[in-house]
Amino acid sequence: MNENIQFYIAQGIGFIGMVVMFTAFQQNDKRKLLWIQASASAVFTAHFLLLGAFTGMGMNLVSIPRNLIFARKPAKKQQLIWTAVFIAAFAAFGIITWDTVFSLFPVIAMSLSTIVFSLKEPRYIRFLSLPISGFWITYNIISFSIAGVLTEAFVICSILIAIVRFDILKRTENKK
Repeated sequence: MNENIQFYIAQGIGFIGMVVMFTAFQQNDKRKLLWIQASASAVFTAHFLLLGAFTGMGMNLVSIPRNLIFARKPAKKQQLIWTAVFIAAFAAFGIITWDTVFSLFPVIAMSLSTIVFSLKEPRYIRFLSLPISGFWITYNIISFSIAGVLTEAFVICSILIAIVRFDILKRTENKK
């Protein structure tokens, strides 16, 4: 396949993932949030594969079962075990797909997000997901993932909108 065509197809797939990811943080139910994020991760797996950004691909591939398992709300002990398993899987994929020092960024982001997603409250997931986007934006710039950069910008906006909707306005309404 022509490299230019492959690049444009990768970006198109990335834009589909961006739309799916944007809707995830508009959910106030952890299960729905994680199911939608698993779908977005599947799309971004293909996106990063076509870009040749294999660390990003591996991180998204591992995050699919992670999100589905955490959506099932495992018992506390199982949750701790799954958290360790997925962080180890992210580290392993990071080693296998190592390209440059920037390969660490998605590994760190996904490890942190695994800890965040082990939390029960969607508001904590929203607040703690903000710094994770910084790692992804940097990796996306290095990987020429236009859709990835825009996704993280939209994710930050989506999280901030959800914080206002669910954490600020609802709290204000409940105090009245």
